[in-house]
Amino acid sequence: MRSDIQYYNTDQLHAESPKSSLKIYQKTRVPKGLKNVPTLSFFKIVTRLLSKSGPDKRWEDVHEILEKDGIAKFWFNGEWVLLVTDLELVKDVVTKPDLYPKISFEEVFPRALITKYYGTNVVMSNGDVWRRHRRITNPAFRNLPIHVFVEYAIKLLDVMEKVDNEHIEVKSLMHRLTLDVLGKAAFGFDFNNLEKPNNVYVTTYNEVLGELSKPIYFILSYLEYICPRTEAYKKVAKLNSLYDGIVENKRQAMEMGEIDKKINSNSADLLENMIKACSDPENPTLTSTELRHNIAIFMLAGHDTTANSLATILYLLSIHKDVQKKVRDEIFRVLGDSLTPSMEQQKELKFMNMVINENLRLYPPVAQLLRRYPLQDIKFRNHVIPAKTPILLSIYGIQHSSKNWEDPERFIPERFENEKHDHYTLLSFGGGSRACLGTNFSFIEQKIILCAILRKYEVSLPADSIHKDQLQLTSSSSGTTGPHKLPLIFKRRTE
Repeated sequence: MRSDIQYYNTDQLHAESPKSSLKIYQKTRVPKGLKNVPTLSFFKIVTRLLSKSGPDKRWEDVHEILEKDGIAKFWFNGEWVLLVTDLELVKDVVTKPDLYPKISFEEVFPRALITKYYGTNVVMSNGDVWRRHRRITNPAFRNLPIHVFVEYAIKLLDVMEKVDNEHIEVKSLMHRLTLDVLGKAAFGFDFNNLEKPNNVYVTTYNEVLGELSKPIYFILSYLEYICPRTEAYKKVAKLNSLYDGIVENKRQAMEMGEIDKKINSNSADLLENMIKACSDPENPTLTSTELRHNIAIFMLAGHDTTANSLATILYLLSIHKDVQKKVRDEIFRVLGDSLTPSMEQQKELKFMNMVINENLRLYPPVAQLLRRYPLQDIKFRNHVIPAKTPILLSIYGIQHSSKNWEDPERFIPERFENEKHDHYTLLSFGGGSRACLGTNFSFIEQKIILCAILRKYEVSLPADSIHKDQLQLTSSSSGTTGPHKLPLIFKRRTE
């Protein structure tokens, strides 16, 4: 099939473009090649952002246009941005990261709080810089700390056992759980969030995320320079100091030979594996600051996303009791008396895997991929996308499009057994060479936690729940999506 995408030399295409002295006009005018691209309402986008509406509400606003055209434009933060669900263009962007590099925070928000916190890391870098980060971080995810998942699954059950005859708010509980898991697995630090959610470390971390998630600074980015966020910077400095101390302690342990022993016994955490990779004299390394920036992005990507996925999957199981029973029966059949599944047993949990995938399709924890731009002009259908035009791939839109999925709004786990789907119609963890490093980390953590909970409890939705007709979603400016507060009933099983 002939591709509708062609590439052009930018200099040739723009050599005859008239130069205007009106900078405002040049900035706001629609590029000639995008004039036929449908335009989305700036007012609706800003309203949804300020109200922290979920991706389902945003999809309602753009659904008709994107189902028809697969591409739309909107004005945001001083430039025209493209929102894309067309699968051909999606594949082109995902599979050609050097042609469509990610837009770093330094480019969009120079000197801003979010840039100071996340800096340059394996998620938000390109080219040789990304390859250097990837070489260091990739080995850290080869030997996953299953014992940590099991340890905190047991701790979770102990915490739930103390809640007697009360509904349990699972969104908060899952965030507390996954923060503890990530802290221990990533750099051997116990936040103790499950038992003491108000301790100084957790409070500092949550305060920083709260500051980073204020939408007004994304809509009006210049506010950071007009009204310096002094207190917010102090909170970031406090958290960065914690991370720096952890990195320094690990480096000292490396010098004393302690990390080598842990790696040989497969008990090293992610940061220890990264520091070991940094000791290779034959390859470029990461600085302590770069290690800290990777810790920061792992803390977000490795805890927020899995927490939201666990919350939404428990909701789905609570309203689909037949599916919950089928998953539980499979757990008992495959695991027997074991509390948590081995690696081989995880492969046998086939129906659970379908449920996890369908949950990720319906409620992707990240609704859109980080912005990218083409390095050269792209001819797509009858449009010419100018170089450096920001492109957003709508994961939620792709996964809720009737072009890609039959009955996309229905919960049908069996579709992953019976239907054939294009690989790029499910992008919950990204795709191509830039797919999320922590995909297996999240999948295995979800399986172990679900096995632990479903063996012991039957999960139900309260009759007066705000989610009784539909799961109410919300989103943060950090890019993650999850439900509003979600109390569920956990009835102890007696069988």
